[in-house]
Order: sequence, then structure tokens, then C-alpha cells
Amino acid sequence: MPMDVIFGRMHPLVIHFPIALILLAAAIEVIRIKWDRPYLSQMTLFLLLAGALGALAASATGWVFSHEYYPPPSEQWMLERHRWLGISTAVLAGMASVAAYRWAGVSTGITLWLRRGIIWLTALAVTVTAHLGALMVWGADYFQFGTP
Repeated sequence: MPMDVIFGRMHPLVIHFPIALILLAAAIEVIRIKWDRPYLSQMTLFLLLAGALGALAASATGWVFSHEYYPPPSEQWMLERHRWLGISTAVLAGMASVAAYRWAGVSTGITLWLRRGIIWLTALAVTVTAHLGALMVWGADYFQFGTP
């Protein structure tokens, strides 16, 4: 099997870590609204850095993996949106990491809400991206219960 095929097929293995890490960073940022502690700031930064690196790996493997996936024409839009949302999510995760680093100790003002906003926007982007990926794997009717 060619190396590019193996690399692309790593996508389903790689994606779960950045999803979890970015969502956890966003959750910690919510906790920081009530209990802002220095160790939470450091944890958020670590999670975002690891999530951004994982998102880069997920984007790279996904881009290669997409050459093996041929959805029906009615679902081609899903692959395109998933692809570009994945790239956007990786960029946002990098921006969120920079914001978390530069504004780690900020506890008031516009920069505080900019930091939180970019982190939460990244969490939203990763959620939508993951949802589109899941739709391609499991189908849009996955949660429709009843007769098979």
C-alpha cells in the first residue's frame, strides 16, 4: 500500500484528539468565568497548542484521505464543506493558542472577551466540522429510529 494512502487513512485515528482537546479548552474557559486560576490558564494554553497541532495533522491526513472518498453528487457539498471547515478550524485553533498565550493573565476588558470568543468560536468550528465528517461516515439518517 502506498505511503500516501496509509497517511490518509490515519485521518479517522487522528481526528479525535484535537476535537477533545479543543472542546476541553473551551469548557475550561467557561469555568474560568467563575474560578479564574493561573493553572487553568496554563491548562487552556496547553490544550489549545496540542489541539492546534492535532488539527494540523487531522487537516493534512484528511486532505489526502479525501482523494479516496467519492461521495454521490448529492453529497459532494458535504466533503467540500468538511474539508474547508477543517482547514479553518486548524487556523482558528492556532489563533486561539496565540490569544491564550498573549492574553493569559487578562481578567477584564475587551481582550478577555476576545480570548474567550476565539476559543469558543474554535470549539464551535470543530463541532460543526466533526458533525459533517460524521454525516459522511454514518449517514444523515443515523439518529432516525424506527424501522430499519
